[in-house]
Amino acid sequence: MKSMRTAALLSMAIFVFTAFGYAQIPQDMRGRDRGDGSDGGGRVNNPGVGSTGISHSNPGGDKSTTSIAPKELSINDKLAGTLKPLLPEGIDPRVASNGFQDLKDFVATVRAANNLKVPFNELKHKMADGSSKELQKAIHALKPDADPKAEVKKASEQAKQDIKDSKQS
Repeated sequence: MKSMRTAALLSMAIFVFTAFGYAQIPQDMRGRDRGDGSDGGGRVNNPGVGSTGISHSNPGGDKSTTSIAPKELSINDKLAGTLKPLLPEGIDPRVASNGFQDLKDFVATVRAANNLKVPFNELKHKMADGSSKELQKAIHALKPDADPKAEVKKASEQAKQDIKDSKQS
């Protein structure tokens, strides 16, 4: 009788702890084979620009898609210090750069968002691949009255200067 009660308590404890662990996984990730580079805990290592991921067609001609390997941008402390006040409060520039393939494109996006007074996350989300062409499209979508080409040029020049300044000691 005592061993039966112990087994029941042990089973109940396992069930409760498993349920709590399962509850920590986002609902859209439960019970699926993620296959998306997630770390198994429901967190995606690099969701890509706009949190949709970035993929491209296989150049061999078949219709399967393969993920572009995430590239961590090299943001030094000086550049991070320059960008931090331009980003939403509490967002680290190194985290915000996830999904961008090029440092200049990331810094230009931060600068454009700041120049146009649009939320960085909205601008980033509107961009499909993080390129300056996509930045133009995103600016047009969020600020139709702005001149996207001129704004990208201005932001790109600012980005170039920010990067140059960050390399000087």
